[in-house]
Amino acid sequence: MKKVKVRVRKKGQLTLPIEIRRAWRLSENSEIIFIYDEKGAIIKPRRKIRVRDCSGALGEPSEDELTFSILDPELIPLYFEEKYEG
Repeated sequence: MKKVKVRVRKKGQLTLPIEIRRAWRLSENSEIIFIYDEKGAIIKPRRKIRVRDCSGALGEPSEDELTFSILDPELIPLYFEEKYEG
C-alpha cells in the first residue's frame, strides 16, 4: 500500500496524482466514493456493477439485502461483511 499527500484547495478541490488516476482508470467525470467516520476514510473509484450478476452468490437474497443493493451498490461488500462477520 502506498501513501500519497494531496493538498485541498480553497474551493475544496484536490488533484489526484497521475499514478492514482492511471491505476484506478479514472478519466474526466469519473466518480470517487468517500466512506468515512470519525476514525478515518476509505477512498475508492466508483464502479458500476450489475447487482443481478452477483445475486444469489450467497444463497437467496433477503428483502433487506435487495433494498440495500438498490440504494447504493458500492456499499454491498460492507453490508455483507457486517452481516456475515464471525
